[in-house]
Amino acid sequence: MRSLRLCGSIQRFKIIMPEEKKKSGLQKDISSIFAGLEDINNGRAEKPGAKNKPVSPPPGMLPPPSTGEKESQLKAALSAPSVPPRPTTTPGKLIMGGSFSRRRNAFLGLDIGSSSVKLIQLYPVSDGWEIGGYAIQEFQPGPGGGSLFENENFAKRLKELFSQTRAGKENVVCALRGNQVNTGLIQLSRMPKAELDSACRLEAGRRVTFNIDKALIRHTAVESETARPGGKLNYIVTSVSRETVSRILGFLREAGLQVAALPSLPFVWKDYINILPSPDANGAVAVVDISLTHTQVSIYKEDILHFSREFETGGTHITEAIIQAGQTFGVRDGISWKEAEEIKKTADLFQSNGTQTLKDTLTISQIAGMVRPVLEKIVKESKRSLEYYRQLYREEEVSRVYLCGGGALLTGFDKFFRERLRPPVKLIGISNRIRFHESLSSDETAQALFPRLARAVALSLSRRWEVNFVPPLDKILQNVLRRKILILVPVVALFIISFLFYRSKAALIPQQEKIVAIKQKQLDILKGELGPYKELSGLHTQLIAREKVGFYSSLRQPNWKGILKEFSRITPPTAILSEIISQEGEGLQRILCSGRVHDPDSSLHSGATQFIVEVENSPFFKDVEKISEDIDKGTFSFRCTLIY
Repeated sequence: MRSLRLCGSIQRFKIIMPEEKKKSGLQKDISSIFAGLEDINNGRAEKPGAKNKPVSPPPGMLPPPSTGEKESQLKAALSAPSVPPRPTTTPGKLIMGGSFSRRRNAFLGLDIGSSSVKLIQLYPVSDGWEIGGYAIQEFQPGPGGGSLFENENFAKRLKELFSQTRAGKENVVCALRGNQVNTGLIQLSRMPKAELDSACRLEAGRRVTFNIDKALIRHTAVESETARPGGKLNYIVTSVSRETVSRILGFLREAGLQVAALPSLPFVWKDYINILPSPDANGAVAVVDISLTHTQVSIYKEDILHFSREFETGGTHITEAIIQAGQTFGVRDGISWKEAEEIKKTADLFQSNGTQTLKDTLTISQIAGMVRPVLEKIVKESKRSLEYYRQLYREEEVSRVYLCGGGALLTGFDKFFRERLRPPVKLIGISNRIRFHESLSSDETAQALFPRLARAVALSLSRRWEVNFVPPLDKILQNVLRRKILILVPVVALFIISFLFYRSKAALIPQQEKIVAIKQKQLDILKGELGPYKELSGLHTQLIAREKVGFYSSLRQPNWKGILKEFSRITPPTAILSEIISQEGEGLQRILCSGRVHDPDSSLHSGATQFIVEVENSPFFKDVEKISEDIDKGTFSFRCTLIY
């Protein structure tokens, strides 16, 4: 991977050279399990911040033409036939068509790329599907194709897009894309679900650059049984950082959209490729999606995603190669990013001997020589993916290959692909089961731009998603909001039940009032009859109280007057008796005394000790027991038996 800095714009451009060394295998998309099969990385193993070196012209590149050659090339360019134009777009320009009619069962496919937003409305009709409207909003991509979600004003722009198109904001389906999303195949033995989740997270952590511990993981089994006893099962595992999901949902909610699904991009093609004409219904189908910064290869068979791989080569690398060609062959003032994008979209870059001059002395053949390594790498990596799939599953080769995405619109790229792959290759087109709304019946632009709109069409066509990263609570709330009539059903039912309950209870109120009046009269009669019994009960209570008083008065009581007088006599001046508690037990009257001493001394000469000695010598007390004494605090307590 090499790069060149342009003075003035201070922008980095990188171009893939043919002699580029193979990567070390760090963060491979799938572990190689077959001998002789090359390792395949997932395009994310490039270390961030790596220094790039200036590039040199690739081998075989022609030197700049001389003055005489320039004149001959100019004449040839004037007489050369013009290249058929392909649909082009301008950053900031909105291309739209259709009326986006309001349909209850219509879904909106929202494809948010690196440089544009594609929107399409699709709803079922009697003989298939119908497109109600489409829109493409172009943005100015920076070198390297930064994500649109990095722009803090993106939600506002998205809201303006829906306002201009007058498209509904319900049933929006958007795909997860970017460097924080990874979908790949992992081989694991059969195991319980809890262990499978941990194993998938561990394996996925080896091939992503973000923190896998804070990522969301979804896994689906490709087959239910292994091909041989003790063999491993193939799982398609998708991992995405929680921050990415939160950021995307935040932008969509801020724009006022109700998101029905947020699937990973490789899973969205299943329903669409099933309605495409197929000469081999049982064969595998590959979709090569060439976006601005990456190329995704997804292989389906029998409605199941069998393989997914993404590598880091796309349309922006072609644009950088065109800019590099201007620098290499001495174009005055260089080629700007906008000019390179225009050349990429209009010129036939597959002409190896083209003499048409595009800017100054730069010819198509010179640009083609610089761009060809990038195009060759896209084809080579796609071919390696197909070969890996064939060896991995030990099945027949892929029967069809569909190209889609903005990179697939390059003039002659489908032919370039077809010459280098064994299975048939074609641009993904509109199925014969999809028709246009009457407002789009004569719109040829939609037909030409369909490879770019294919992702959005596949999103809006899906109704069952194997992988959906919308939180369950959000899905429930959105289902309720989408079916507003469902809110009225429980409200009306609750009102009817409440009304019937009120009517049934209201009819019983007069009868209950009569019963209450009768019971009240009976209660009054009983109160009069129970008057004498109440008086008799009072007299009986008084008699029992008098009997208890007589019993207690007959019991022998301590001579408390003499006891307290004795305590007053024997208590030393330094001691204070603060509490006397009477304790009865086994026919003896015992008391618990506690107090404190003013001037604490040693335990032998303290006021508490002298006091206890006096109590033992008194004729009023016996069996004196010292319970406790705290010399520091000056407190004491003792127990004794009264003699009376």
